[in-house]
Amino acid sequence: MSISLYRRRIAATVVQLAKDDPFLVKEVITRLRESGEIETDDLVYLDRIADRWIRIAECNGQVASTHPRQARG
Repeated sequence: MSISLYRRRIAATVVQLAKDDPFLVKEVITRLRESGEIETDDLVYLDRIADRWIRIAECNGQVASTHPRQARG
């Protein structure tokens, strides 16, 4: 498998995860930023995708006002 195909598969998997569990993706991005493992502006695209899917879920009434991961603090 070529490197570019591998990277595209990884990117597709991560984007799908942002759609399936956007709260998890946002939590992981936040932890990576706080720990200094990524720069503040890294993964902005993925963060936006997660935000978009959170809004979609809220509009569809599929998300309570406080997600369990957010309640943990």
